[in-house]
Amino acid sequence: MILPHRMLKSNKQLLRNSQLQFLFPLVLISILCSCTKQTQPSNNRLYEITINRKPLQVEVAATYEERKSGLMYREKLNKDNGMLFIYPQEKYLAFWMKNTKIPLSIAFINDNNVITQIESMTPYSLTNHTSKEKVRYALEMEDEWFRKNGITVGCKVDFSSEINKINVSE
Repeated sequence: MILPHRMLKSNKQLLRNSQLQFLFPLVLISILCSCTKQTQPSNNRLYEITINRKPLQVEVAATYEERKSGLMYREKLNKDNGMLFIYPQEKYLAFWMKNTKIPLSIAFINDNNVITQIESMTPYSLTNHTSKEKVRYALEMEDEWFRKNGITVGCKVDFSSEINKINVSE
């Protein structure tokens, strides 16, 4: 009679162990996934730039990691705020809206600080928005910001001296 009691106890332990084995990977995956979402870039310092005498505040993405994260996972942008992507030299740039909740417009800017192209981008879209010319900068703002502020292709962007001193890496 002792034998069935031991078997019953052993079966309960097996059941408990199998439940733990099932739950452990789920908990681990949840933890890892929550760690990958970056809601703010590593440098959230704001810099002022001006376009057509319109001042705006931008976060700068000057490293590969900052540019890769961009504005993903953000809930909103403050009024007249955006993100300036800076590259070491002019090249064709392509942007998409993966994991980006906010409707955005992007302006591509060449080495002469002139806007060469402006496009609207749809949240979560995987469509590439590629510059038609080689450019060094891309400026993302809330969708329609450029239109609402009378900023068009050909407008010149005035960067602060602080932006020109930022160390840009590939």
